[in-house]
Amino acid sequence: MKLQRLAVVVNPRGGRKRGLKVLDSVKPIFANAGIDLKIHVTQRSGHATEIAQSLDKESCDAICVIGGDGTFHEVADGLMHREQPVSIPLGIIPAGTGNTIAEHLQCKDPLEAARKIIAGEQQPLDVVQVALNDRIVYCVDLIGWGAISDINSNAEQWRWLGPPRYSAATLWQILRSKQRRGKLILDGQTFDDDYFFVIACNPKFAGPGMMLAPHAEIGDGKVDVVVVRNATRREMLTLFTKVFDGSHLSLKFVEYHQVRSFAIESQTNDPLDLDGEMKGHTPMSAEVLPAALSILA
Repeated sequence: MKLQRLAVVVNPRGGRKRGLKVLDSVKPIFANAGIDLKIHVTQRSGHATEIAQSLDKESCDAICVIGGDGTFHEVADGLMHREQPVSIPLGIIPAGTGNTIAEHLQCKDPLEAARKIIAGEQQPLDVVQVALNDRIVYCVDLIGWGAISDINSNAEQWRWLGPPRYSAATLWQILRSKQRRGKLILDGQTFDDDYFFVIACNPKFAGPGMMLAPHAEIGDGKVDVVVVRNATRREMLTLFTKVFDGSHLSLKFVEYHQVRSFAIESQTNDPLDLDGEMKGHTPMSAEVLPAALSILA
């Protein structure tokens, strides 16, 4: 598609607060391509969702997100919560500490990401509709329960570390590992057991360089669920050393499923990691909405 007008949603606070610097670096690329930019700078958490919900879709050809996974999630969630479905494509220019969608697309360099957006090639982007007790949340990245939620909670407190905070939080959690009793339902099949963690991934990555779901594709109509139960601390350390190249799938205590729906029920209201944000509790159920959005890549 030929882009002429681009709405740009910028998070100036994400990552190491480099969103506005990244914006300045890509402006000349869009200007040379003759693309007009309408810039929206977020002011607070949740503001990107508000922008996406109220944006006049007739005023732009696409939406470009400059930020990390949290900002991209907010924009996608906002589009999905609009009264009428939208077909406007999304672009991502990485500027956060968690850039898993950009990493999946093999485009971690902001300048290269801008050029790909200008090229206008679209691919489908699946969305996972997550039903909680009190609301619906739309995810494009991951849904995590158990140790995944604990890791993200710690990583949020260690933002000063930058991208390495995810690895540090993972190692810290392994040392404090505990299992949770729960019921996992995958495409209607129920498993009742003790779990270390369950994570459902849309892209291949679930943290900087961590290829938790090596077979995942963002537009295949399925979500890739990685399950770990009955693992010792030593085994979890082994998993950590292998997760960066995807070889952890060879470990006997790691399960891998590709499903269209799943649900988690637990004995307590455990926190959930939804696209890197702590914004829900079990029980939950999820369904893949194939190609509900599209992405320029």
